[in-house]
Amino acid sequence: MQDDRVVAYASRQLKAHEENYPTHDLELAGIIFALKIWRHYLYGAYFELYSDHKSLKYLFDQRDLNMRQRRWMEYLKDFDFDLKYHP
Repeated sequence: MQDDRVVAYASRQLKAHEENYPTHDLELAGIIFALKIWRHYLYGAYFELYSDHKSLKYLFDQRDLNMRQRRWMEYLKDFDFDLKYHP
């Protein structure tokens, strides 16, 4: 958001194997998708990331992650952001 306005939107269709992902992973995949698209704008800058999925707020505190989540967590560590819940 810039001046309290949305700057851009993005969407894509789920791949066949992604349709079997749990909701938690689908929300996280959406965040990863957005960060990959706009990484050249976001890398090195602080930003706030809003999600309507409350469990993602506690993602960094979880101990037992599957390999896919671990790989995505490594990617997220490159960015300076706060994940906030927005109902």
